[in-house]
Amino acid sequence: MENINVIIYSRVSTDEQAQKGFSLDYQEQTLMSHCERMGYNLVKSYREDHSAKNFKRPEWTNLKAYAKANKKAIHKVLFVKWDRFSRNTEQALTVLREFDSMGIELNATEQYLDMSNSDNKMVLSIYLTAGEVERDKISSRTISGTYQAKKEGYFTGKAPYGYDNFRDESKKSTLKPNQFSFFVKKAFVEVAMNIESVETIRKKLKQQGMKLEKSAFSELLKNVVYIGKIKVPEFKKESAMEVKGKHEALIDLDTFNKVQAIFKDKRWHGTKPAHKNLDFPLRDFLTCEVCGHQITGSHSKGRSKKYPYYHCRNKCETRVSVDKAHNRIGSILFNLQINENIKDLFSDVLKDSESQINGDRTIQLQNKIELQKVLKSKIEDSEDLLLSKDITKERFNSIIERINGQLNEVNNEIEILSKKTDSIKTYVDSGLELLSNLDIMFANGDYEEKRIVAGSIFTQKLIFGNDDCRTAKVNEVVEVLTRNCKGSEGYKKRKAVKNDSFSVNVPGAGVEPARFPTGV
Repeated sequence: MENINVIIYSRVSTDEQAQKGFSLDYQEQTLMSHCERMGYNLVKSYREDHSAKNFKRPEWTNLKAYAKANKKAIHKVLFVKWDRFSRNTEQALTVLREFDSMGIELNATEQYLDMSNSDNKMVLSIYLTAGEVERDKISSRTISGTYQAKKEGYFTGKAPYGYDNFRDESKKSTLKPNQFSFFVKKAFVEVAMNIESVETIRKKLKQQGMKLEKSAFSELLKNVVYIGKIKVPEFKKESAMEVKGKHEALIDLDTFNKVQAIFKDKRWHGTKPAHKNLDFPLRDFLTCEVCGHQITGSHSKGRSKKYPYYHCRNKCETRVSVDKAHNRIGSILFNLQINENIKDLFSDVLKDSESQINGDRTIQLQNKIELQKVLKSKIEDSEDLLLSKDITKERFNSIIERINGQLNEVNNEIEILSKKTDSIKTYVDSGLELLSNLDIMFANGDYEEKRIVAGSIFTQKLIFGNDDCRTAKVNEVVEVLTRNCKGSEGYKKRKAVKNDSFSVNVPGAGVEPARFPTGV
């Protein structure tokens, strides 16, 4: 009797291995025992840990290549059951015909079929269809389970940067911060300050060890997972939503919202240098008073060393040494200093206004909670209309999508207004002291500190010439304080009152916590 050469194939998916114990070892041992009983010559064994939804499987690809290269020597490819071979009826029949054309039989040892009998083709279809139906059931259970897990606040995908996948005490999938969460926190805080561009901050963090490219960094800054939320996609009749996650938030909602606003804001922030040059921290903050083009910087060679100059690229002859330029900017900052009487008065106004601000927040919170109840009631009313067939399913989905959008916004506002904030009294005096010494901060600052001071104070580029340096607009709060300063020498320190003319400049309460209108 001619020796029959056989390839055996074992396959499991990861879930089957863990849940059913239908292991590769069991299949392989069963197939080897069958070959021994039948007197088959075992040529090759392939073990696969991959889904059978299609034939794009690494080990099956290797098996097919080997069989094709040795088709004259191979007689059979055996597996334990037909669902080990495939759970896709259409593709399975194509592969069966392909191997049949090579003279190689495909068959299952525990569901053996004589392919020469036409009636067995119907049985084969039943075996293959059963496997496909089971795959569909598994897929449906997986999708439903994933949806429910997300709805309950669990994270089911690959952990985003700054987190590791983690199973809690109930063995459910969630997230826990890792060593890279430091970069995530720093990224959000620095972008929210709105002093340097997003790309400048990314490059700076990359030098410190953060491994994210431009697009990935942008996506990170928009991901709600960092504020402790989970995005739940649309599923069946349920609209898409955001829910509170089971994981620890890295960023507070206020900081996250500031970052989102910055992505929409196109205002110039003086932060677009092609590369960092420590000798020219303000080269992109200056514009030529003659031609209006941006000022750049370069070195001029002297007798013994090189000297840094800011200059125009055109033929305007606008050219000033770095030291003189920085002294001029320092003079502008000195003239923006706050009068001591005004500083003390403004401090009192801010501190005395805190109780009023907090009172306004309480009223707004109550209003938002009432609006939340109204929106939830509208959803229930819409469901009743759908059940009574007074509206179509399409109309219902449109209404629910609109209401859920409003509800998500209200929920975010409630979360911000419910958050306890530190007393403003802790920061007022130190903050005003900094505003009283802007010129000193600028003169003593390094490259980054000079850019931070300039970016915070000047909201437009400085107009720069050989004999002058001026600004068209400064930060609103500084402009307010210095404007009031002009006629303030006669002010006496006094108790701030609610109707004081200065109090109109105090930031009001709202969804955004009360703060200086600095844009940072």
